Amino acid sequence: MKKSIGVLLCLIFMGMGNTFAKSIEQDTVDYFDMSLEDLMNLEIVAVSKKAESSFDAPLSSSIITKDEIINSGATTIEEAFRLVPGFIVREETNGNYDIHVRGNDNVPPGNFTFFSENSMSLIMVDGRKVFNNLNGGTLWESLPVSITDVERIEIIRGASTALYGPNAVTGVVNIITKKSPDKTIAVDGNIQGGSANTLIGDFAVNTSSADNKFKARVSANYEKRDRFTEDYYGYTTGKYGHYTDLVDYMTGGSVSEGARTYAERELAKDRSGINASLMYDVNDNINFHVSGGLQNSKANTVFMETSVTPLSFRESESYFFNTISQIYGFNLQVAGNFGTQDINTGTSIGTKFDFQHLDFIAEYDFNFGNLTLRPGLSYQDIIYTDLPYATDKVGNGLLNAETELSNFAYYLRGDYKATEKLRLIAALRVDHYNKPSEDYFTYQFIGTYKPSKNHLIRASYAKANRGPVMIDSYTSFIDGSPESGSVFEYIGNDHMKLPTSHVFELGYRGQLSSKLQLDLEGFYSVTENFPSFEPHVETPTPEQPYVHVFFKYDNIPAKVAQTGATASLLYAPNTKLKVRAFATVQKTELQDHDKKVTPMIIDPGSMTFLNPTYQTTTETHEQTPTYFGGITANYTPMSKLNIFAGLNFVGEQTYRHDYSVSQMHMIVGPAMDPNYMGSGTATVEAQTNVNAKISYKVYKNNSVFVNARNLFGTSKPEFGFADQRAALFLVGANINL
Repeated sequence: MKKSIGVLLCLIFMGMGNTFAKSIEQDTVDYFDMSLEDLMNLEIVAVSKKAESSFDAPLSSSIITKDEIINSGATTIEEAFRLVPGFIVREETNGNYDIHVRGNDNVPPGNFTFFSENSMSLIMVDGRKVFNNLNGGTLWESLPVSITDVERIEIIRGASTALYGPNAVTGVVNIITKKSPDKTIAVDGNIQGGSANTLIGDFAVNTSSADNKFKARVSANYEKRDRFTEDYYGYTTGKYGHYTDLVDYMTGGSVSEGARTYAERELAKDRSGINASLMYDVNDNINFHVSGGLQNSKANTVFMETSVTPLSFRESESYFFNTISQIYGFNLQVAGNFGTQDINTGTSIGTKFDFQHLDFIAEYDFNFGNLTLRPGLSYQDIIYTDLPYATDKVGNGLLNAETELSNFAYYLRGDYKATEKLRLIAALRVDHYNKPSEDYFTYQFIGTYKPSKNHLIRASYAKANRGPVMIDSYTSFIDGSPESGSVFEYIGNDHMKLPTSHVFELGYRGQLSSKLQLDLEGFYSVTENFPSFEPHVETPTPEQPYVHVFFKYDNIPAKVAQTGATASLLYAPNTKLKVRAFATVQKTELQDHDKKVTPMIIDPGSMTFLNPTYQTTTETHEQTPTYFGGITANYTPMSKLNIFAGLNFVGEQTYRHDYSVSQMHMIVGPAMDPNYMGSGTATVEAQTNVNAKISYKVYKNNSVFVNARNLFGTSKPEFGFADQRAALFLVGANINL
């Protein structure tokens, strides 16, 4: 696939070279020339599934426009979320990010690092779900689209399962891609390069014909960058060092020189993608949109850690299609994604899978005066198999089977404008899952009151759930053998309850003056039924003369209660300067949490495995920060010059990894220090991150720029156990012809 992507890239770039002479000025909208009132009336669709002004949106929501993204200097879609209130963005390695909406990450604390993935937010590209159904979260580098493809990003903070289906528990992100402008030929793109061997390129060719009813776009993107360091964090030492200094916390063994897991230890990310889309607007009531593409990616990031360090490689090759039809109020979407992924490249465990993901959604709008009813049906079918790759021995793969998750749902949304000032919205949904084989009922009730043109009060109450994932339901992995004296078995559970959240929100949005807009949101949520697996040890008996350790997935009894508030202030004294400040303060509490007092260890006296011990507590969840936010300023002193500066801040976080407090620590540690309990804790200090970009238009909308990420070179990691950071300096050009 990588070879085919390279050939297609060459063809696209050759075609672009022939189109420059035919290009004319592109008729784009410059959001930085808008007044505050115009910005308030930007259209958003994600909140209520119909176009409305962002000011009237009934939920906590935001829009990031293409101009904001380009001017900010964000080098990836993930980094663009530093511009959004309520988002926690933490860089793990150069260009790879952990993204959360308000937190609720790494529950239960102290578990393996893949439990820190955000599996509670739904990410979509043009309405196509890109959720990682293997074990939850989003493999961001595997998205086929890149910065240049983005028209805008629409964001909902808070529960939205009743509107969008499972996984929309803490929020929804819909990345809306560009359509061709009303021109025969248009070209847009971006190329930049700089420190850490970073090279990023995005280009697209657009065409429009038949009185601008038919539009086509083909785009290609490429990104490669190195880590800021070749050192690794070692669980057993709590320090960074060369990979040959790493020590396995289970066996005490060291990593040998030339180990294939570390063959490309300098690489952070290598990705490429190609996309094509066709749009045909028959008339105001009928239109069709068809898109497709393919991607290839490799990322070195915190995900499926080894027993020596949290970093590992994951690879993906996939292709997709997406069709959207709108016919007189009837909306139909059919989408699919197919490919191969390896979530822990280079290990002896079989972590490679083939997958296919199909989605079908049908909705229709009924209008009865001030009441709109939108019933809908959806069907989702997901298949994973590791059988082609788990051939070394029985049980070597994580699944060792072809597995399927399916979901059929029906739902109804009602939107009633009771008076000129009062609007009431309700959404009800029922999901039928094959695993677990039971129905889930979710709902959302929203009310807005608009006492005047420039003020809006909103309230909502919702129940939302995450969907099932393959690893939780179907894991069947065996390590060791009776002959070796020990067997470790990891077992899925297809009868677990799905993680479910009840969320209450209050909000206010107001234009306080012609230059100042304020948005406030307060939220309270209780989330339960988190999945996890804990070890259970069966000691040897005459009938079973070996140690048998089970890790079985199950729901934990803990609940997570989160209370917080987010404020966002937009100040636009004129069209040249726009300043935005936003901050979130929150408390995240683990209730009825069975905290691990001692991990599974080998007793030094008897040399037998001992089960963990627990103590039920209620405590603050220290991995989710208690405050975070940012300040951005965009200044255009003259028509050709743009200056952007952004600052993000986040409070202290503490990460635990209980399994690295291992046998070696319990035996060797006390001999060195009686109080030594291992190094499975990392505290990320409160810190700020500063980014800046200066761009200058050299010809119409074509500009050159200098771009600085982490301008002051803070070396502190943003994510526990992840890489230390450095400044990233880039130079480049934006093309718009």
